Amino acid sequence: MTTIYSLLILESFFITFFLLLVLHPIAKKLGHTDKPSSRKRHSGDVPLIGGLSIYFCILILFYWLPIKNYAYLVSASLIVACGVIDDKRELSAKFRLFVEFLAAIIMIKWGGVEINDLGNIFGLGNVSLGYFSSAFTIFAIIGGINAFNMLDGIDGLAGTLSLLVFILILIISLNAPEIATYCLLFIPAISAFLLFNLRIFGRKKASIFLGDTGSMLFGFTIACLIINASQGENNIISPITVLWIIAIPLFDSISIMIRRIRKGKSPFAPDREHFHHILLLAGYSVNQTVGIILLVAFSAGSFGILCDLLLDAPDWLMFYIFLSLFYLYYWGMTHSWKMMKIARYLLEHKNDRRQSQRRKNDTTYSNKNRRILLTRRIGKDRRYHDIENELYKDRRHKFNFFIKSDK
Repeated sequence: MTTIYSLLILESFFITFFLLLVLHPIAKKLGHTDKPSSRKRHSGDVPLIGGLSIYFCILILFYWLPIKNYAYLVSASLIVACGVIDDKRELSAKFRLFVEFLAAIIMIKWGGVEINDLGNIFGLGNVSLGYFSSAFTIFAIIGGINAFNMLDGIDGLAGTLSLLVFILILIISLNAPEIATYCLLFIPAISAFLLFNLRIFGRKKASIFLGDTGSMLFGFTIACLIINASQGENNIISPITVLWIIAIPLFDSISIMIRRIRKGKSPFAPDREHFHHILLLAGYSVNQTVGIILLVAFSAGSFGILCDLLLDAPDWLMFYIFLSLFYLYYWGMTHSWKMMKIARYLLEHKNDRRQSQRRKNDTTYSNKNRRILLTRRIGKDRRYHDIENELYKDRRHKFNFFIKSDK
């Protein structure tokens, strides 16, 4: 089994890498690119082939996987087809929701993915959904798809955050071969895509975008995997831990949708009021913004997993802590100007500390020379300031002495 997994990792990475290189000129020629607009601030037409390449990699390797799930393959194909068309023509929100609904139904009825138990989230005993399990599962899958789709706003964010979530799921599913197999399929594929999407190796912009195809596929796959991991007699995590693993996508999507509804807009209407936009406006670079969000997401996911598997924290306590953090996040987003001030202060304080450290390490800013540099604007050297004062007093004393002598 170890040999199979090793081959899967290598094949997934190199197949995706090869497909990205092949599809890049084809996408440019066919016009399957993302063009700049008032909402999209990138420069030039960028091919939208990241998600498509990963999907083709899944198709190629599917028949060699040790565990096959045809329900997932069919429903994922529906999601990808919807994403490709949406990247080209911008489908209506209703049509997209209809396709997501169909994909969720397929996974419930054919794939056996269903949420039946929410755990003891209120402290009053396990919450069993009963007849509402299918409806709640559909809501959860659609929510997961759109949560990750809304994150795809700057270079590298959706890809790196999805990669982090897949790694966390892999860590908790080492004894669950089916879930681990899908994680090992996606992790190297996303890593290959990020080589073209992150601003690394001196590149100032992404050369390939994920597109709605990729972000919807990631959200759909992650939603199905964490549902399987948290349900049934052999579940490996509690249902509340699922919320911690995908905390940042949930926080951002739910809070932004509530704000849009309060403003009388559609909850799916695009805008530039996400958390990553606030960090960019505060002066952080794209890579710094991605790093900050990844750090917060890793902290939240690790905290949830550790409290569940090692500390055996009660579900109701973890749920109420999660709700409290969401309230703080939502308050911060509704007072974004205050959050921007705090973010700017932290950035400026960090830059000031770097400059101070740089001056300490620089020989031209030694204690001796710093006084000279600080007093250049008045044309004096503070090393001789005391001597000049003494000379001035001495000259004044002599002048007064000669005046008295003349009298």
